[in-house]
Amino acid sequence: MKKQYWYGVIGLIILAGMFFFFFYDKDTVQSRIDYIKNGGVVPPINMLIKAFESDEELKSQLHADFDMQDVIQYFRDKYGKTINHKYTQVMLIEKLMRHLMQMYPDDWVVYLYAMVREIFPGMENEILDTFEKLYKYDRWLKDNNSDLSKMDTKDRRDMLWEKRYEIFGQDAEDVWAAEKQTEPISSALDAITNSNDMTFNEKLSLYKDSIKEAYKNSAPDIVARKQQELMNTFLDVDSVQKDLAAMPPEERKENLKELRKAIGLDNAALQRWDELDQLRDQRWDAGMQYMTERTELEKQYKGSELDKRLDSLRMKYFGDEAATIKAEEDSGYFRFKQQRKFGME
Repeated sequence: MKKQYWYGVIGLIILAGMFFFFFYDKDTVQSRIDYIKNGGVVPPINMLIKAFESDEELKSQLHADFDMQDVIQYFRDKYGKTINHKYTQVMLIEKLMRHLMQMYPDDWVVYLYAMVREIFPGMENEILDTFEKLYKYDRWLKDNNSDLSKMDTKDRRDMLWEKRYEIFGQDAEDVWAAEKQTEPISSALDAITNSNDMTFNEKLSLYKDSIKEAYKNSAPDIVARKQQELMNTFLDVDSVQKDLAAMPPEERKENLKELRKAIGLDNAALQRWDELDQLRDQRWDAGMQYMTERTELEKQYKGSELDKRLDSLRMKYFGDEAATIKAEEDSGYFRFKQQRKFGME
């Protein structure tokens, strides 16, 4: 009897030691990964249904009173065809994480593994390996965020890819396939950003060629779907905005039209954009006049008298939007002190 007692005590000590070793590590996520890899007990998944009950996508795809088996089948249908791809595994992991982290902040890693084991039995350890690598990469990003933020775009991108290959090997190209595909565009934007002697048309030509290089035969279809995004990406480059700001109005108008033609806009769309640009020009002209008069009023008046005159000035230039402008200014934001982004505002 006494011997059984001591066996029981020793067993409890061992269990407590295992619990401490795996779950009181500073890095709780890694400790749970290690717990699973070392044969730790993984709970059944039926209790996890509450984590998915509020998912709008699931509600729309399944019947109102769906159960855990419905959830499992949903994930199989959604990811099953390409689950051997690392990118798909990452998408599955991130989807499950969004649900489980919120509901089970302490044990979500173990529950994630339990879900994966049910959804794709036999692949749970491979997907756990993908998860561990993704976690190590995300942790490295957080630890090095300050240094990365100080680098220029090209050096930062090079360092990110170096770390991705270090952790994922060649699978990195699968996980970040979309980014890899658009590298020619990123390189072109780097060149445009850093150029001191390229003209606007040369920059636009380089950008157009990079889109063709990135998407190849699919370029026309992708450009048609991403016209606004592709235009804004180019216009958001500081050197492009400096070029546009330095142009006379008519030259700027023609160059914006050339950009929009290059992105595939038809004549009707070009006309609409031309009309929008005119409205934006009028608005910014009014805004600059307002700021000039505002400065003069601030020199002459104070207190309630200044407030009253500013209210009248805002109404004069902005009409129904005067209250919005006032609210912005009260918060410290003056939109017409900002550098205008031509073609975007």
